[in-house]
Amino acid sequence: MADAAAGAPRATLLAAALLCALTVPGCAGSPQPSVPPASATTTTTAAPHASANGAGQDHGGTATANGGLNATDIGWIQLMIAMDDQAHHILRLARGRTADKGLLDWADDTADGHRAELGTLRALLAKAGIPDDNPHAGHEMPGMVSTRELRALETARGSRFDRLLRSALGEHLKQKRMLATSVRKADADPEVKRVALSVGTSASDAQRRMPSAPGG
Repeated sequence: MADAAAGAPRATLLAAALLCALTVPGCAGSPQPSVPPASATTTTTAAPHASANGAGQDHGGTATANGGLNATDIGWIQLMIAMDDQAHHILRLARGRTADKGLLDWADDTADGHRAELGTLRALLAKAGIPDDNPHAGHEMPGMVSTRELRALETARGSRFDRLLRSALGEHLKQKRMLATSVRKADADPEVKRVALSVGTSASDAQRRMPSAPGG
């Protein structure tokens, strides 16, 4: 996977790599959170006390960004946005591609939940002055489908689409729960932990309500 934030502070990269290593097997070194440009109100540096005006806090050796978010917070939020963006697109594909009314209703409801969640996550970045630039574009990792799998979903119909949808969203929701649990155990911002609790609860609920395949 390509590096997504060339030139980002070393402490930021290390924190993002730690989050990835703890929660996403096999993706070490790939997800890297972006940081505010040098012109932002607070400039993040490689030192633990990150802001140019000395306002940065040391959270477990990880440099903080604007708004008090540390690199783990930012990495988790950006990863959730990338995952939810793709899942929302996939869920919207169900209309016109599935003949299963129960699965369609579930997909519509789950897509609405993802759209609301994306608004909350993006608001966290905006509040902290972090650009919403999706550093995970083009990455293939647990919880997200590959380009080939996405093309298959976009062209499939009927029972084949249903099978692909259940597989993709089952993995997506499972990974969201794992990531939400991990960030809540980390040295994360209290508001981020509250959002993570909501994310994990919603993922569990959606996973529980996902209609089973006929005869399954």
